[in-house]
Amino acid sequence: MSENYQVTARKWRSQRFDEVVGQDHVTRTLKNAIREGRLAHAYLFTGQRGCGKTSVARLLAKAINCPNAAANGYEPCNNCEICKSITNGSSMDVAEIDGASNNGVDDVREMRENVKYPPLQGSYRVIIIDEVHMLSTAAFNALLKTLEEPPRHLIFVFATTEAQKLPATILSRTQRYDFRRIQIDEIVKHLKHIATSDGITIDDDALLLIAKKGDGSMRDAQSIYDQAIAYCGTTVETSHLREALNLIDADFYFEVSDAIREQATNKAFSLAYEVVSRGYDIEEFLQGLLEHFRNFLTIIVTGKRELLEVVKFHQEKYVNDAKSFSEGDILRLTRLGFNALERLKDSQSSRIILELALVEMTMSERAVEIKSLLDELRGMKGAANVLPPVGRTLSPPEATGGLRVRSTETKVAPTPMASSTNDEQPTINDNPSPDVASHWGEFLEFVSLKSIPFRLVCEDVELISSNGKTQVIGISKKHSEETFSRNKDLFTRLLREFFANDSLVYEMKRVERKTPLPVMTNGSSTQKNVETKNAPHVVTIDDNVERSDFELALIRDLGAVPV
Repeated sequence: MSENYQVTARKWRSQRFDEVVGQDHVTRTLKNAIREGRLAHAYLFTGQRGCGKTSVARLLAKAINCPNAAANGYEPCNNCEICKSITNGSSMDVAEIDGASNNGVDDVREMRENVKYPPLQGSYRVIIIDEVHMLSTAAFNALLKTLEEPPRHLIFVFATTEAQKLPATILSRTQRYDFRRIQIDEIVKHLKHIATSDGITIDDDALLLIAKKGDGSMRDAQSIYDQAIAYCGTTVETSHLREALNLIDADFYFEVSDAIREQATNKAFSLAYEVVSRGYDIEEFLQGLLEHFRNFLTIIVTGKRELLEVVKFHQEKYVNDAKSFSEGDILRLTRLGFNALERLKDSQSSRIILELALVEMTMSERAVEIKSLLDELRGMKGAANVLPPVGRTLSPPEATGGLRVRSTETKVAPTPMASSTNDEQPTINDNPSPDVASHWGEFLEFVSLKSIPFRLVCEDVELISSNGKTQVIGISKKHSEETFSRNKDLFTRLLREFFANDSLVYEMKRVERKTPLPVMTNGSSTQKNVETKNAPHVVTIDDNVERSDFELALIRDLGAVPV
């Protein structure tokens, strides 16, 4: 190995704020604070590994001490002695402390004694404590006083991946900055810039694989990049990269989804055998399979292939294959995948769990939407037989002046009364000729089929009097009165439509009903509390009890009959 060789993560470590990838919200705030002279005495940088916390801490130390920073846009010049000494780690004014190995109270006491002295070169002394959450409780307590009232020349910078482990007394004394996961496209762009500068030939698909493997960490992605070059040389191809990293090919996941679509249970064990024989990590395979399902769900729900973090060839394949699945299918498969991952944590038989998960996925029935199921049932039996309408069963056919009476078998909605017996559309007129009282039951059935609000309360309505134009109706329940008050115009319109007379009006009267209304069953009027044969459900209905619309809907739509 060449003595001058440096790994990519060190060689390309950010030396200016504008070189930091994916953390613009942090670098912009720090530069503004330096410009305005509003520096805090303690900072807390938190975020996942490899996202630039300690790199930004070093940049902050250089920028506040560099004599050329103001003329350089408050960026470190990296040419002066102060910048160079901080970069190579020889500065006496900047100390980087590992919190994991210097976590005792004695270490903190020694640090407190040393920070009393002013800086030797720059304006500030900067103490960077990495993995600060590893300090002991006693060490945190020893740090509190100095952290709250440090010397004017001292600035603390804490870096941690687990900020929730820090005591509240420490958090309240620091200015917190949350570092984000670096996006895949930003990692790809930066790696491409590095490869071009280093003279490495690498295609976009390989860069995408490296970025996804980095999982939001630039340092991890750069380490994988070094590993790929070590295996492939100066020309990195996607196929060779998969061999180097032992990555599962995306086409293999499509084989799994094809087997699930075809319900080919016999392929489940061969797929599991291939995973094991190739030496793939089973947990990693299941996580990749969940991401595979996520890509399907993204296409099904949004239809936007741009949201997929895959190569363009596979974007087209996801769009085509997604047509074979529904949202319900993918959600069920995802649950099976998560269940397998959970069982994997507590089991020594990882292969068996994988095989069972694949068998379950290939055997699972396709999801059917309730709407489609109801449409199918209605096509088989008729909508009225599946969801019987609320209202009185009509009396046997008689001369109704154009009314088409609903029988108990067909349950056809009543037809509004017409002014003539031919097939022409009925004409509305002002003559109060219809006998409203004799057809009141048929009218209520018509209303219940036309309007859901009235469907639930029609059995509470009775006709008290009819003098031609004005119909007086009586109701006994409060919710029925509220429904009629809210829908007065609708009820009037239905009244006029059914009786083909645009002069009819109604008045509402609250009544106290002591005896239940008769129920029309197959043309005969019977009182409640009579046993009905062939009743699918038996429900006792008490007219003295106030019932909500929801209760009435359940009683009627489930086929219950009053007894």
